[in-house]
Amino acid sequence: MPPVPAFTPPSVPDVAPQLLLLYDTPMEQNRLNQPNQKHSGTAALLCMLALMAFAYVLLHDLLGGTLLAHSAWDSYTLQAMAWRRGSLSLGQNYPWLELAVYEGEYFVSFPPFPSVVMLPFTFIFGENTPNNLIVAAVTMASAALAFRCLRRAGMKDAHCALGALFLTFGSNMMWMSTDGGVWFMAQAINMLLLLWALDAAMLGRRILAYALIALAVGCRPFSALMFFPLFLYCYLEDREEGVGFLKTAFKQWKAFLIPMAVAAAYMWYNAARFDSVLEFGHNYLPEFTESEHGQFHLSYILTNLKNLLLRPVALEKDLSLSYPFFDGFMFYVANPFFLVLFGAVIGDIRHKRMDALRLALLLSMAANLLLLCWHKTLGGWQFGARYTCDMLPAALAYFLLGKRTAFRRWECMAAAFGILFNVYGALAMTFLYG
Repeated sequence: MPPVPAFTPPSVPDVAPQLLLLYDTPMEQNRLNQPNQKHSGTAALLCMLALMAFAYVLLHDLLGGTLLAHSAWDSYTLQAMAWRRGSLSLGQNYPWLELAVYEGEYFVSFPPFPSVVMLPFTFIFGENTPNNLIVAAVTMASAALAFRCLRRAGMKDAHCALGALFLTFGSNMMWMSTDGGVWFMAQAINMLLLLWALDAAMLGRRILAYALIALAVGCRPFSALMFFPLFLYCYLEDREEGVGFLKTAFKQWKAFLIPMAVAAAYMWYNAARFDSVLEFGHNYLPEFTESEHGQFHLSYILTNLKNLLLRPVALEKDLSLSYPFFDGFMFYVANPFFLVLFGAVIGDIRHKRMDALRLALLLSMAANLLLLCWHKTLGGWQFGARYTCDMLPAALAYFLLGKRTAFRRWECMAAAFGILFNVYGALAMTFLYG
């Protein structure tokens, strides 16, 4: 009698890949790919943050034990103290700061939201807020958010940590995060808010995402450009066959309420200080009132664009580096995550993946770059390219659309280069040029 063959259950087709095709957003794919892995990246995240904290201790030790010190370049704490006195002006001049002079009064010449952040600290520390520690903590929080976004998009934990360090320690943010001065605090908080908005958008929390971008405008006004890719992202999620554009777009109306209220508050604040809803103070800096063309002029664009795109770093005969302090050189060398962005764009064009959302992100970054070049200066110190850090959250958002699990070898090398170069820059600004 022939043996009875063992029973083999009918195979069940693997439907996961087909299901994934139904979901185009990283948020939805994450719900299918990682249903029970909420906490599995905690160890990698904590190790990354511990490494960053140790790096700050080492750097500030070299800088003179300044981690808990107060940076005197802090206009935002002075503004918060003035608010507590019931005043919009500072009441006196601080010659080492960039202050707007209007009708004989001295005002902080920057948008106000970082002063809101510093306000509660003034009740504990007065004018001597530990702003060096605060800006470091803000940067660490930005790295944690970048880690979360990368992991939610499907990246391996080690590569999430590398990507988060790439965006922070491997960019001009490295040096900015070692000093709580007014210029650096604004960019650090701006990066935190934009990365938080990206994280919120990936979770489907669109009201929070819109609100965070609105607050970011109070740090860096050109961050308003990020409303457009966010709007498109939400529109594409809401779109249904046979439903018109306006009806689909109107589904987001609740998310517009907080940005409108924040914009009204900014405009009131501007009008109360400078009698103009659009003026936050920079036009009244002596640097621009004494300039032939003022703060913004078309004549600045070509020179600034040439500097940011083509101005090189030179290696001298004795192997020392020669680079400008002001008005920038090749921004993708100072912030090499943009090289990863360029590689992703080339790959998307080759494989015909250039969709509407990718184009919206690229156009928002291109517009941001042109607006920066429209400005008289590109910022000083730390390679003169630090303004371009404002585009890094958008560059990360574009990278996430590729749904990658790991960085390529050359991208890892670019990350290592960026971290080394920017740690050098942070030390050089003190020991060589301070």
